[in-house]
Amino acid sequence: MGMPLKVLFYVKVFQNYLFIQKMRSKNIIEHFFFLLLTSAIPLPASAQEAISPETVVTAPSAKAVQSLPSKRVKTSDTASLLSDEPGVALATGGGVSNLPVVRGLADDRVQVYVDGMCLTSACANHMNPPLSYIASASVSSIGVKAGITPVSYGGDNIGGSIVVASLQPVFADSDEELHASGSVSTYYRSINSSTGAAFSGSVANSNVSFGVTGSIDHANNYKDGDGKTVTSTYYESRNIGATLALKGESSLLTLKAGHQFIPGQGFVNQWMDMIENNASFFNLRYKNEYAWGKLDATAYWQNTWHIMNSGEDKLIINKRIPETMPDMPMETRGIDIGYSIKAEVPVAERNILRFGNEFHHFSLNDRWPPIYATTGSMGPNTFLNINDGSRDRYSVYGEWESKPSKEVTTVLGIRNEQVQMQTGHVQGYNDLNNAGMMATNYKRDSEAFNAQDHTRNDSNWDMTALVKYEPGLTESYEVGYARKTRSPNLYERYAWSTMWMTSGMVNWFGDGNGYVGNMNLTPEVAHTLSISADWHDSERKSWEVKVTPYYTFISDYIGVEIIGTQTWNWTGGSETRNILRFVNHDARIYGLDISGKATLWESTGFGTGQLHGNLGYVHGEDLDTGGVLYHIMPLHGFFSLEQRLKGWNNAVEVQLVGRKSRRDLLRFEPETAAYALFNVRTAYQWKNLQMDIGVTNLFDTCYFLPLGGINYDNFLNSKLPPSTRRAADFGPLSGQGRSLNVGLTQTF
Repeated sequence: MGMPLKVLFYVKVFQNYLFIQKMRSKNIIEHFFFLLLTSAIPLPASAQEAISPETVVTAPSAKAVQSLPSKRVKTSDTASLLSDEPGVALATGGGVSNLPVVRGLADDRVQVYVDGMCLTSACANHMNPPLSYIASASVSSIGVKAGITPVSYGGDNIGGSIVVASLQPVFADSDEELHASGSVSTYYRSINSSTGAAFSGSVANSNVSFGVTGSIDHANNYKDGDGKTVTSTYYESRNIGATLALKGESSLLTLKAGHQFIPGQGFVNQWMDMIENNASFFNLRYKNEYAWGKLDATAYWQNTWHIMNSGEDKLIINKRIPETMPDMPMETRGIDIGYSIKAEVPVAERNILRFGNEFHHFSLNDRWPPIYATTGSMGPNTFLNINDGSRDRYSVYGEWESKPSKEVTTVLGIRNEQVQMQTGHVQGYNDLNNAGMMATNYKRDSEAFNAQDHTRNDSNWDMTALVKYEPGLTESYEVGYARKTRSPNLYERYAWSTMWMTSGMVNWFGDGNGYVGNMNLTPEVAHTLSISADWHDSERKSWEVKVTPYYTFISDYIGVEIIGTQTWNWTGGSETRNILRFVNHDARIYGLDISGKATLWESTGFGTGQLHGNLGYVHGEDLDTGGVLYHIMPLHGFFSLEQRLKGWNNAVEVQLVGRKSRRDLLRFEPETAAYALFNVRTAYQWKNLQMDIGVTNLFDTCYFLPLGGINYDNFLNSKLPPSTRRAADFGPLSGQGRSLNVGLTQTF
């Protein structure tokens, strides 16, 4: 056994020894089997060629850096880079915080890795999701692995994985003493007077590289297709990072560090806005190739300070409504610490063994400072929503990829995750005073919560089986089955208050309801079957059509049940919302993704013309209630006609979205009408300068977002006196109107 494998062996044994010492569960057989798996290290194999990169596992769907610059002109939100990917939709958050929805599953049900870091939303409203921590200008590639996700792509998810890589270190060629490179870019979008700038630069010799990146994005509130301002859609984000890399003959050691500061971000479909978000991280990664195979190890740390309150738009309205609370500070601190060790060992001539060990620790303190120093509904105590919460994941996996013949590739993997969660005692604003109805309810809920054992241990098993068949150069077929498991997040288990005012602050769904946790939740287990057929020309350049039907049955899906209601009455109207508790139900999701491209012409005078498109349908239902799952995208498609001529890249795009008539009635999900949006864009590359110009929503169509949730600011306006009222009660959120977008990028 070589030195690297010995080190890996002892790290695994020691880490799992510590884990077993912490476990309180009595299931000795599971723990013994887990230790056996984590300690198993295969013998070294002789050096040999790996399987072709066209296999199922080693060729994930990913967008390379060359295809991203034009998309960056349209968005400062990294999640939006995936907006035209098959099977992917976006649930509306803030201007830099939209949530990807992969085949009907969103947020924590989709695992996101940013440079190998597994990050967690440190917010009761999930205002700081993982993709919000990397600026779109710093992305070198982003890929989605949906449904049948190999176990080597991560666990603790049932919807798939998103893998993001930032700009990679650049080294000098062997004939260069020193190499310097970089880029600067800027953009403007008229719909919200959005402006931004980004830079990157590096200096390196053949073995040492140092680089820096930075970006700033700022936007006012946008206007919809009717010219109405949609309040609480402003944002500002600043990011800065540095990379130090050392390259050996076959190794690469990379240290990345960065900081993000968001001084404000409005959330139109939430009760609160982001007032401030500060996050810092360190990421150390080591990659090397040995005679026995490849090693990839990552260790990381991220610290987030997050504050919510009424933002500038909600504050103006709230101050004019006597019964509202314009000031309700909510402060959160979250820390992510983790590592992963991955190895890839060729075995015999046509097999690869992948195995790895991962650890992820997330700690959370969610505390709401008092407003009143002595008594009242929000004082004198600090409200402890999540007090010293922690969520630890200990993972080990093994994956076997084989080519029994030239035409067939198989992948079989198994993964185990031990998830341990706990939290401390809680208290309400004034439950110690025990005076008044609110104090009585705080005291009742907190005492009931504190009387229980808060520790929860889950043993989760994932399995993936894939077969890929390529009978020739123009077709391929895949069939796969996956068993995926996700444990509840800290809020799903530990949010404890049933009071409307406090439960309403636990909501990452944008629906205006209140949510209460449930310590008796069990992990979600998804069984997915997927079949995919891919027809194309022999070089995959002229045409391609891919069809993927899928079916997922989810046992113990975390749904909701009604435990209370809240009704507002005012002159001329009323509104009711539900207080919902998380519960386990069974659910199913099935759908179809179709994507393709075709070269329409190739000539000297007109360049190359290609048609790209995708079409998606997804159906989701709660089998226990017979209701519809929340945030299921209706039938939708995206098509573009693109022309490339010398330095020009021109395109006409159309986005089609069907009527959303199937809605989650427990959450009062609004119905939305069908719509079509047209975009035009052009880009010109001259030497190292690229200019992008485009118009989105060309015909200034007014439409409502099917995954936009409700417009909470409109609800606040409805409570104003009729003479100053600007809007009706809760309703769907309208999308952006016509926008002229201009971008400029200079590389050097």
